[in-house]
Amino acid sequence: MADKQEAGGTAEGQQAGGGGAPKGFGPDRAKEVLGPQGGAKREVFPPQTVDAQPIVGGEPTTDFPDCCAVGSDEGFYCTGTLIAPNLVVTARHCTDVTRVFLKGSDVSKPEQGLIVEVLKEVAHPEYDIRFLVLKSAVDVKPRRVARGSEVGNPKEALAVGFGTIDTDGEIGYGIKRKVKVPIASVGCSSSADVKKFGCNQGKEVVAGHKGLLKDSCRGDSGGPLYIKNSQGSYSLLGATSRGLGNTQNVCGDGGIYVRVDQFLDWVHEQTGIKV
Repeated sequence: MADKQEAGGTAEGQQAGGGGAPKGFGPDRAKEVLGPQGGAKREVFPPQTVDAQPIVGGEPTTDFPDCCAVGSDEGFYCTGTLIAPNLVVTARHCTDVTRVFLKGSDVSKPEQGLIVEVLKEVAHPEYDIRFLVLKSAVDVKPRRVARGSEVGNPKEALAVGFGTIDTDGEIGYGIKRKVKVPIASVGCSSSADVKKFGCNQGKEVVAGHKGLLKDSCRGDSGGPLYIKNSQGSYSLLGATSRGLGNTQNVCGDGGIYVRVDQFLDWVHEQTGIKV
């Protein structure tokens, strides 16, 4: 899996929340080329024929129909999660979104899934989270968002996405994959976490670590970080944002994920959609 954003990455990917812009990953987990004045020109992933190899350290999956590819008429370049019948959450730095691909596990086979147009995008002004209001409700079960005491103190999470599979973040976009990653900080709850990881306090999750080589990557931006709930099923904890800074690889050395539950009241105010 792969689509992150680099430490000190793009203007869209860097948030002002938590007292300043986060350090971010290595490269952005959405494949963008930075232009003048922070303007980003997206490089759409070209069609590829890829064997069923893992994301960075993961494996292909046909589960999680709520996990969708996110993009425009030119192609797909990010990942998202359906959290209401007509609402998808993704990353703020995944810009100019006009459609999503649900149900399917391979973007080169649209007939196996469902492509739905986006009515409106609502991007948070400070944090790396964007909500997509769909033109119509879909017949796909939305993913429950873990919130409050439901979150607890999980030690492991499952990252899922359509991103690339190599540590350079260059090949393999378009196949849905999954990978288990250890949680280093479930809420970036201390100033020590902020200093160590470059996360936004109380708003983000840190998962993975340097040298693990199990990670989300480019193309996974906005995609789900799931945790097991008390019933044994998966709930949504975070949306893929960026990689940890000061690492050798673009992907494979850990990442930062935005806590979706922290923005449910805000998106309700903006869209009228209650999750």
